[in-house]
Amino acid sequence: MPGVKKLSGEDWTFEPVPRSAMRLFRMCWQLEAWLRTIVYVELRASRLDWETPIQQYVRDWPPRSIANDKRLHHMATPHQAALSYLTLGQLWSVISDATNWPLFEPYFPPKGNAEVRIEEVKTIRNRVAHFRDPHPQDEARLELFVRDMDPGIRRFCSRYTVGKVPHNPAADPVLTELESVWECGGCGGYGIELSHPCGWLYAPTPHREKPLMNATLDLLTHRQYSLGSSAGVIYAVRLHPKLNNRMNVVDFFERTKSFHKDIIHIMLSSTFNELSVTIPAVHGPQRTAELVLKVLSAGLNSSRGFSGCPVDKTQVEWPEYVLWPDHILTFYCDEIQEPILDSS
Repeated sequence: MPGVKKLSGEDWTFEPVPRSAMRLFRMCWQLEAWLRTIVYVELRASRLDWETPIQQYVRDWPPRSIANDKRLHHMATPHQAALSYLTLGQLWSVISDATNWPLFEPYFPPKGNAEVRIEEVKTIRNRVAHFRDPHPQDEARLELFVRDMDPGIRRFCSRYTVGKVPHNPAADPVLTELESVWECGGCGGYGIELSHPCGWLYAPTPHREKPLMNATLDLLTHRQYSLGSSAGVIYAVRLHPKLNNRMNVVDFFERTKSFHKDIIHIMLSSTFNELSVTIPAVHGPQRTAELVLKVLSAGLNSSRGFSGCPVDKTQVEWPEYVLWPDHILTFYCDEIQEPILDSS
């Protein structure tokens, strides 16, 4: 047509995706990913049959979407837990269940307020997921909820990563169990030195002055933590190989695979010279202590004389319970002031 300029490739700027939809999708991704993490950790920490409270809200168990995802094995993702395949509605049903709510209450606004706003979030999420134009106020609504959730996410991160001291150090049954077996058949005899919330477990001679590996045992609790109850209590075993050694993460993963079902996460550091494993105390003192010792033994064997390259994500099919160095739970501390949920 006369007077109409023909557009070249460089001039072509038409973008069919609304900017607001991109921002909404980003906020929804963050929010839903954190909700799954919180549900996973708190249910794992509170009961051995942790998937039972989830099953009643899913028509088919395990969700049919798992089989559909794994059927295309050439493009399958590493997600293995059925929890990863729940819809946002199913996830909220688990959280808001009257029996489960006390586990999650510290991380949310008051329940009545949260329920109304989650309904709005679900609507916004569905609009974005099904490629419908957002409402003009969707950004403002979701951003406000994300901002209101950020302090709760921070409380969760602190609960799950910052070590506490027992109310009564002498009454910690897991530490008592570890002390009773440390030198006779425990990891002390292997030359490991363990720092725990109440002191130290030293390696006996000949490794007393020069342990083969240092480790830290942290007690992770929530604000409802009560003396004598293992519900919600988590022990974090942090492995620190000798100065010139790295952790052979692939070897450690293989050595511990037989009891992965009994742990919560394996967390990798940015330098791969240490890692952490979180263990729920609901296994009972004897089994929890046994798992701590197994992690320590595997860590020592996987770090002896190893100074190889950092692990490659493509080396094995890493499941979702392995957290990589870029995940905030692997480096979080209470000194972090920046928002965890980015609403920009």
